Amino acid sequence: MHPFDEMKSWVGFGPADEQRLRALLPRARARLRGIADHFYSRVLAHPGAAAVIRDEAQVERLKRTLAQWALELLEGPWDEAYYERRERIGRVHVQVALPARYMFTAMNVFRSKLCEIAHREFPPEEAHDMCLSIGKATDMDLAIMTGTYVSTREALQLATLQELIVSHMPVIVLLLDERGTITAATHPSVRLFGDVPLVGRAIEEVLPPALLAASELPTYVARAAATRREVAIPRVDVAWDGQERNFRLSIVPLDHLQARVLVHIEELTEAIATEGRLLRNESLAQLGALSAAVAHELRNPLAGISGALQVIARSLPADDRRRPIMEKVEDQVRRLNALVTDLLDFARPTSARLGPMRLDVVTRAVLELVQREHPNVRMTATGSGEVLGDPNLVQQVLLNLVLNAVQAQEGGGEVRVLIEPGTVRVSDAGPGIPAENMEKIFQPFFTTRTRGTGLGLAICRKAAAAMNGDLSLGAGPLSGACFVLSLPPA
Repeated sequence: MHPFDEMKSWVGFGPADEQRLRALLPRARARLRGIADHFYSRVLAHPGAAAVIRDEAQVERLKRTLAQWALELLEGPWDEAYYERRERIGRVHVQVALPARYMFTAMNVFRSKLCEIAHREFPPEEAHDMCLSIGKATDMDLAIMTGTYVSTREALQLATLQELIVSHMPVIVLLLDERGTITAATHPSVRLFGDVPLVGRAIEEVLPPALLAASELPTYVARAAATRREVAIPRVDVAWDGQERNFRLSIVPLDHLQARVLVHIEELTEAIATEGRLLRNESLAQLGALSAAVAHELRNPLAGISGALQVIARSLPADDRRRPIMEKVEDQVRRLNALVTDLLDFARPTSARLGPMRLDVVTRAVLELVQREHPNVRMTATGSGEVLGDPNLVQQVLLNLVLNAVQAQEGGGEVRVLIEPGTVRVSDAGPGIPAENMEKIFQPFFTTRTRGTGLGLAICRKAAAAMNGDLSLGAGPLSGACFVLSLPPA
């Protein structure tokens, strides 16, 4: 049974009701437009209507539509086509953003006005029956229109929600036709594609050449389309703007007129970096515990050896040939003691007292301190910025980096510090860091200096991590190395 026939049986709407409504039509036809005018004059008196109704032309269209609806209400035929027209009215109300209350109030106004006409034009008993028929018809119309209104609005809200989810997905999905042209795409990553439209363009035109070359994506897209089998590329490493970025790609064949292949691109750079930091922190924690144990075992014997050497050295004549040997031994003891101190610093948990701080203030204080000891090195600092950090830890890190830069140039050259929002770059004009050492430079105990402990940069990176930041190698304005301290903005 059609839903409209079911409705009519529920409310008892039959041939007698149809005859009564048609009998009322000649007396009411000329007044229908006036009722519509009266309804919208009341609507427009409310301030909220201005948010929905834009101009007089729209009001005129709405009045004509309302009058036509009332005409069909009285004229019929009350068949499936009538039912479908009422459904369309409900959908249109959603599309033009007219609230459902307009349908309820319009129905009430017309029911009342049509009953007034019936009582004016017909005997009381006949008018009473006409009003019952008007009530049945308007109830059915209201049920059809509001039912469609609710279902259409729910579908529209669901579609809007789905669009919101898709447009803000952290992954990128592209749909390609048989020619490799993009027919649809999720909200693109500006970092990946730039701010350019994607639809209608070939995938080779929009994807970065480095990613295309590293992944061989066009080849895999053609293979997936030909074999109708999914292709997964678990990881692609791309050198990009001076850093390595990582991606995972999937190519899925589809059976659609406008989409033959789906390309799924997910950037893994941050996830891989986070995983690396976690593994590094775990390794450092284990190494720190071992270092602390070793350092404590060494400190007391070293103190005893140092004291004994000083006593022996003081007992020897000034011209004793054994004095230089004793001095060399004592120098090595001091070096071991410095190593023990670094071991303890490395093993000790680093806690930070975070607060807003000016990077330029701390940087210039460090440069002034180092400049007094190394007047032959040109030192400059440019830029400014405020971060959330611990001034003592930041000063410790920057002092270590600047001293490393000075030592890399053997007491001369240039150190240039560039301060930007959230970062400090310390560059030098030294020989730089060989490519084979770049992965090892922050590892504990790795050093290229004969007298270094290899813990300075590891301790600095640990201090940066305690401030929710990082220490890394980067590109600098000078020919040598460039270290980048990154901290969260204040």
